[in-house]
Amino acid sequence: MSFASEVKEEVARIEVEDRVKKAQLSAIVKLLSSLNLSNTGLSLSLKTKNAVVIKTISQYFNALYGVKPVLGAIKDEKFDKSNTYLISVDEQAREILEDLDLWTSLGLSQHPSMKFLNNDNMIKGYLTGCFLATGSVNNPNKTNYHLEIVAGEMDHAEFIVKLLKKFFINGKITTRRNQSVVYVKASEQISDFLRLMQASNAVFVFEDVRIQRDFMNNLSRLNNCEIANETKSLEAADKQYESVLYILENNHLEKLSQKDQEMALLRFENPEASLLELSKLYEDRTGTILSKSGVRHRFNKIIELADKYKGREQ
Repeated sequence: MSFASEVKEEVARIEVEDRVKKAQLSAIVKLLSSLNLSNTGLSLSLKTKNAVVIKTISQYFNALYGVKPVLGAIKDEKFDKSNTYLISVDEQAREILEDLDLWTSLGLSQHPSMKFLNNDNMIKGYLTGCFLATGSVNNPNKTNYHLEIVAGEMDHAEFIVKLLKKFFINGKITTRRNQSVVYVKASEQISDFLRLMQASNAVFVFEDVRIQRDFMNNLSRLNNCEIANETKSLEAADKQYESVLYILENNHLEKLSQKDQEMALLRFENPEASLLELSKLYEDRTGTILSKSGVRHRFNKIIELADKYKGREQ
């Protein structure tokens, strides 16, 4: 079972009050249903590949409206062999749509009104219903974090983004196969969305993996930083050694001050020593304390002298 399916299964098991069920069902009907008109009147059809979601829909219709939908399933023989589950509501379709704030004179509305979603619990319920209907979330073990809801029309996508902002979740919109898709990439905000749906187990799993990944990434960055610093130090030491060697080979050592001569000889004797190690060696040899920045300053003068005579030669 995928991580997204596990999340949906956990969310579907959470018992909520009837008005929150209506908010969830409003989102599910909006995203999964189609209207049918026949000589017997108006009916609703919904389909999904998730058995848990279809079971939840059926339970909500029964609990809220006393309606027992007709259930069915179709097996995909060509591709993944999975079932597509169908549900048909032939009773009270129009009344249900009106109660879910989805009915207008033109048919299904773009989305329910904020008068219907009149508090945070209702908004959370609607967003939860959106995820149950068309949402997905990557397993946190994958290389990128990604949660999305296929919103359908652009107006509905913008409405979902507006609802997410109420909980400081920054949803963005893209288009895929002529469908508007709302997505979230930031790991902390995906965790916030899971928490919003009360998916406690999913939050625990997601956070545990995320923290471990972030720790390993930070450790890797620190290692890379240390390697880069070490490489930089070795390159600097090579430059210093080359300058000292040039000065010695061309008899320019006496043109340096006594202190700089001491440092030049220390580098010649210790080609790979760090500035800190040279600072200690200098203190041992002269009895004078010299900081790393002081050692670096000495070498700047040594390199400057070597470059000066090299330039004259050229």
